[in-house]
Formats: sequence, structure tokens, C-alpha cells
Amino acid sequence: MRIIFFYIVLLLSLHIRAKKFDVSSLDKIKKEQTSVDFLQATINITVNPVTKSVEGSVIYTMKINEATPSVTIDAQQMQIEQVLLDGKKADFSYDAKQIKITSDFKTDTEHIINIRYNTTPKKAVYFIKDYQGKDQIWTQGQGKYSSNWVPSFDDMNEKVEFDLTINYNKEYEVIANGKLSKQESLNDSIQSWHYDMQKPMSSYLLAFAIGDYEKVIETSASGIPLEMYYYPTDKNKVEFTYAHTKQIFDFLETEIGFDFPWQNYKQIPVKDFLYAGMENTGTTIFSDAFVVDSIAFNDRNYISVNAHELAHQWFGDLVTETEGTHHWLQEGFATYYALLAEREIFGDEYFQYKLYESAEQLTAQSREEGATSLLNAKASSLTFYQRGAWALHALRTMIGDVNFKITIHNYLEKYQYTNVTTADFIKIAEEVSDTDLSIYKKDWLENIAFPSRKALDILTKDDFIKKYLILAQERTQPLAGKWGTLAKSLEFPVNDYIGQEVVYQLEGDSSQEAIAIVDRAFDTNNLYVRQAIANSMSDIPNGLKKQYESLLKDPSYATIEPALYHLWSNYPLNRGEYLDETKDIIGFNDKNVRILWLVLAVSTKDYQTDNHQQFYNELSGYTSPIHHFSTRENAFTYLESLQSFSERSLADLVEGALHHNWRFRKFCRQLLDNTLENVSYRKKYVDLKNDLPKNQQEFLEKKLTPN
Repeated sequence: MRIIFFYIVLLLSLHIRAKKFDVSSLDKIKKEQTSVDFLQATINITVNPVTKSVEGSVIYTMKINEATPSVTIDAQQMQIEQVLLDGKKADFSYDAKQIKITSDFKTDTEHIINIRYNTTPKKAVYFIKDYQGKDQIWTQGQGKYSSNWVPSFDDMNEKVEFDLTINYNKEYEVIANGKLSKQESLNDSIQSWHYDMQKPMSSYLLAFAIGDYEKVIETSASGIPLEMYYYPTDKNKVEFTYAHTKQIFDFLETEIGFDFPWQNYKQIPVKDFLYAGMENTGTTIFSDAFVVDSIAFNDRNYISVNAHELAHQWFGDLVTETEGTHHWLQEGFATYYALLAEREIFGDEYFQYKLYESAEQLTAQSREEGATSLLNAKASSLTFYQRGAWALHALRTMIGDVNFKITIHNYLEKYQYTNVTTADFIKIAEEVSDTDLSIYKKDWLENIAFPSRKALDILTKDDFIKKYLILAQERTQPLAGKWGTLAKSLEFPVNDYIGQEVVYQLEGDSSQEAIAIVDRAFDTNNLYVRQAIANSMSDIPNGLKKQYESLLKDPSYATIEPALYHLWSNYPLNRGEYLDETKDIIGFNDKNVRILWLVLAVSTKDYQTDNHQQFYNELSGYTSPIHHFSTRENAFTYLESLQSFSERSLADLVEGALHHNWRFRKFCRQLLDNTLENVSYRKKYVDLKNDLPKNQQEFLEKKLTPN
């Protein structure tokens, strides 16, 4: 099974996120590394969901490599209750950003710093309610800084062995980095979870998740426990959500040629996550949008994200960039190794097509104003991820598989648990392959223009890509001149991508010749070719009505949604039949099919008219914060098109405008601005305002006040 083209784009937009750091200057980095080395940290915190606060202590053991009058620890907007140095009250200052501890720190001495604190984090820790109304709390350190919930280090060059104890309600599950070494009751309701790490890591990779979870455990071929968490209500989705996880793990460990560097590996889905996933050390947190059933697996599976975050355990977690200039050493490597793992599952044609698709995107991007090279800290996510992956693929093609694998092993062996630059990696590649990589560096790393010709030369070594490109060249040709080529391309066994290309070349063509080819495309019974028909054919010829209706039975929510809408639009007399056939289908986690069904049902005058209010109430209810933000966004979008917001939905829109997920927040703010242009809704907001929470009142007041 393969991910179709439009979903690849969707996955890319969801999965790619700019993980950039405000890094210190190189001089400061060098000074921090040479003067003080923080070795070990013991964190003990209590998390309070009512006050949305964290309180506790952190004890650091540090070694002074070079005499210094002070050391600093990052701590954002905290209440620092006590700082002890070697058991005695320390001389320290705090400016709401850093704790500066002053003393006569001598060379080759070790010290212990104990900090007691409490804080109400404004970011990096997210307190929400799950779909059952239960507590769910999770962290995001990269780009947000763990120093918002524990005094730590915003500089990724400081690596520490962190042990973490979290105290929380014993009815919940608490997951964090490391191995769970002990659980103990503190009283009738509170329990402590003790997690032990054995190796150092950057503090942006610190993580915990608290919620209502169960888990399944598999063991890798090398003996690493693979813990896969899920909501109790999603037990029947575990098989499909975590499909191929052990296979991916075993493949990557073999392909990378370096043992998995941590004690265990955990994966935890969370609601309304900021990204697709985050590779916290040994503890990936990912969006529960990837929790799928057997049908959703065909369209929106977790495999790519799963492999990407796992690859980061080596590239990013074990070996970490020194600064943003070298961000491709993390994202490009993880993207490439994830793609290799996907090839193991989906086949070589999938692998080649993904490379072709990203080459097309990178070529277009590099021609745009503001394009950058790969070695630019302000490069786009597409550059860091996809061009970085291409740079590795090109290097592998140039120096050969054996030299490439030895390079990767030597790189990880030499720099494990430390920080690296691009020059460090290139030096090893040159030594192993005995090759001057100057031209390679210029083309793939330093030039702004993507080396499209060289990428094409690599791609066209593959017969599938040659065949695909020959077909793609027919796009500008009239149907009469390519009919035979298109028809032949649909012969059994049809390729997913070539079959889709045929369908998309016929889009908008209602001639009998085109209809005949589409009829043949239906008969391929290829899920993704049929999906292309559902997406591209909005005007359904009567001769294809029966075939098109069969799309409603396809095991693909991405097919059923457009097929239902197009059938409903084209055949008004059959609307009731189509609605009856799809009334029990929910769709993806964003309820794409169900929400569309409700909109169509209330828009069909003679269909269950007595239930229209019930249908509308359900539709309007999907804007509630109890639902995933993608579900809410779907509901808001349709309510806007209907111009039929309930008072509850209007209030939910204000809540969404302050949401922690920036994409959803941006969507809600734009929709709120549009809504306030309607005099009727504006008046309703004036009436609603005083019933909203204080922060929402203040936000709405600013919106209602004329500039």
C-alpha cells in the first residue's frame, strides 16, 4: 500500500516543521564547553493540572575544566525558591531568564548545585483534556526550550545525563526519557515514577507525557524493548497505527550499522500536538492524528513519521548539530533513513517516486526569491529535510554503498554523545572514500540552486522513473496523440503513480475517448488510481455513473469524501441513496466523511427533515475543544460556508484563537476576523463576551474595539 500524491503533500506540511534554535555564538559555545561540564542531573517534580504548574527540584553535578567566577543555568520565568552549592546556600542572581551562581570555581573540581523552584510554564508544557475529558499533559522542548519547566540548558551543546522523577495522580500513566526504575505511592492518590537515563543528551530532548494510556511491548532483534502507547478506546487501532514498527527498528539498526544508543524506545500519541512527531531521547511523542484504523492506514499511516523520529535517535539525539547551520545533519539524515525504511516496506518504486517528487519541489523552491543553500541556519524546512536527504543520496551514489555505510558508522562512533558540524561529517566521508568532495560540497551543500540535472541523472538510472517521465512528457499533448500511450499505461498490473498520472492527464476532458480510458482506470481496481478519479472528476458523465458510485465502497476515506460530494452534486435525485450508504462512516480522526455527511444531510431538503436540527447540532458540536483541532477546523470551515454559527461555536472560535497549536490558532484568528465583519455575528459576540474566560474576554475586547 502506498501514500497517494496529494496525501504526500499533506503529510509534508504536517510533518515538516522548522526546528530552529536561537544558538549562542561559537565563542560562547566553546567557553561553555571548556569551562564547565554539567555531568548529571536528578530532577524531581510534581505536576499540577489544576494550576497548570510544575514545582520541584533539580540537582546538577558539574566539573570545572577551567577556573571561572560563575556558572549559568537557563530558567524561564520561574520562582526560584532556593539554590544550594555543595549543600550550602549559594550566592546567585536571577533575571527571569538565567540563574547565575557566583563562586570561586577552581580547575578540576566537582560541585553539586541544588535548585528548588516552581513555575507556571507559558510554553513547552501543554495541559489539555483528552477526548474523554481526562488530563493529558505533554512537553515539547525543541524550539520551545525545556528551561520553561526545569532549570536546564537552551544551548544544545551542553549534554547531561538526566534522571527524572515525576509525581502525579496514580490513576494516570506517566512516561519520560529512560528506563522506569521504580514506582512508589506517596499517598492515597499520588504516585512517583522514577526514570533513569544512562547516557548524556541535550536538554531540548527532555520529555514527559501524562495521560490515560495502555501499552503493548515488542522486542527488537537486538533486544531493545519497544513500548507503544495508546488510548484505551483505541485498542483496535494499535495494529494499524504501529504497523511495521519492529521491522522499521530492525532495518534501521542494521542499515545504519550502529547499535541503538538508548535503553529502550517509547512512542506516545498525544492530542493537538504541535507537529507530526518529536524525537525526544528514547521517547517519541507524536500526533494522535496518526492513530488509524485499517482503512485510514491506506491513506494516512504513521510509517513515515515513525521511521523519521526513530532515525533521529541516532541523527540528532546521539550526534547533535552544534548550531542551526548544520541542521541538515539531523533532519536530512532522518528524512533519508526514513525513506530507506519506507522502501523496505513499500518497494523501490515508492522510494524513487518520493525522490523524484522532492526533486521537483526543490527545483521550484530554489528558483524563488529568498531561496537559500542547505548550509544556512534560516533555510526552509523543505531544504533541511528533502534537500538534506538528497545530499545523502547523492553522496551514496558518488562514493558507493560500502564507503557510505562505513562513513556513517565511523561518524557515529567518533561523535557519539557529542556535537558536530558539516565539516566533521565531510572529513570522514573523504577519508573513508579517498575522494575529494569539494565539487560535491559546492553542488549539494553550498549552492542555492538545487542541482536538478545531477538529480535527474541519478533518478533516470531507474527504469520506473524513466517510464514515468516519458508519460509525464505527454501532459501537453492532445488526447488524440497520446490515447494509446495512456491506455497501455493502465494495463495490468498498473503502477500506482503511473496510473494516477494517466487519470490526472484526463482531468476536465469529457470526450468519449477520455471516458473510455477512465472506464479502464476504474477497472484496474487500484485503490490509488480510483482515488485519483474521485479527486479529479467533479463532473461525472452518465456513462460512468455506476462506476463512480462504486467509489463509495472503496477502503479509503480519502476516496469516499470527494466521491460522496461529487455524486451528491451531480445527481440530486439520488442524494438520499448516497447519504444512506455513507451514514455510518466517520473517516479519519478529523471526521472528514462524517462532517461532510452532516453538511450534505442538512442541505438536502427532503432527507430526514425531522432530524435536520439534530444533524446541525452534531456538526456545530465538533467545534468544541474536546475534539482534535483538525476536526474543529473542518467543522468551522463548513459552518462558515453555511453561514450558520451557533453561539457555542462562536465561543469555541475565540478559544481556538488562543490555542497552543499555532496553525490552528492562525486559522481561527483569520476566521474570527472574517466573522466579525458580519454585523449579526459581531452583535452576538458583544452579548457573549462576558460569559467567556478572562483571557478570552480580553482578546475579544481588542477585536471588538475599533482601531
